[in-house]
Amino acid sequence: MPDLTAASEFLTTLNESHPSINFTMELEENGKLLFLGMNVIRNGCRLDTTVYRKPTDTGLLLHYHSHVDARYKRSLLNTMLNRAFKLSSTWKFFHEECERLKEIFSRLRYPDDLVQSTIRQFIESKVSEDSHTQVADKREAPIRIVLPFKDQKSAKVVRKQLADLSRKINADISPVYTSRKIKDEIKVKEDKPPLVSQQCVVYSFQCSLCDAGYVGYTCRHLHQRIEEHKGSAIGNHLREQHDMEPEDIAQSFRIL
Repeated sequence: MPDLTAASEFLTTLNESHPSINFTMELEENGKLLFLGMNVIRNGCRLDTTVYRKPTDTGLLLHYHSHVDARYKRSLLNTMLNRAFKLSSTWKFFHEECERLKEIFSRLRYPDDLVQSTIRQFIESKVSEDSHTQVADKREAPIRIVLPFKDQKSAKVVRKQLADLSRKINADISPVYTSRKIKDEIKVKEDKPPLVSQQCVVYSFQCSLCDAGYVGYTCRHLHQRIEEHKGSAIGNHLREQHDMEPEDIAQSFRIL
């Protein structure tokens, strides 16, 4: 929204749209807005985020002396660190949250060595992920070679040879196999039926001796309908207007 007035008008419009709808609006205070356990901070043209805890939060979590397997205690540490990492937009905010977590887990009697080692391993894993991501981004797109698929044994041999070649030229070469279509393997032996043998069609009749025509539809085979037309208005037209018997009139029909 451009300003507070426009936001207030939009809120009024929403609440007036239906009597059962009741929206509220929260405004920032000192450039900060609280949203779903996260503190959104306006920093010039960008938005920073960090973890937010209510003033009534007591830091009540799993106590270290609880009768729970040790793996769940370490998992709790990693969960809280991962939450802090996801909600912190900068390493500075993440470091501040780690200091608060140290205080919380210290009150819960977690050993300092366990907390420190877990934080260190978590940070090392994230730094390693960032470095791997940067290397992957810099890596060139793989070279793909399209090859016909013969059998699985041949495919494995080709894949191994291309892997050796990739290491030699320092490039990623990947094979892409294509298989023959079923229609290429199985040929249709019988001829397709002629048009007059098709069914459920819209057809037309055009007299070859004048401009008379007819359009019809049949759910049966067309050749059956053509036989019936020899005794219909089409057959009568040929007898009365052209003095000929409608014996071979199939060539005057076509499917639309």
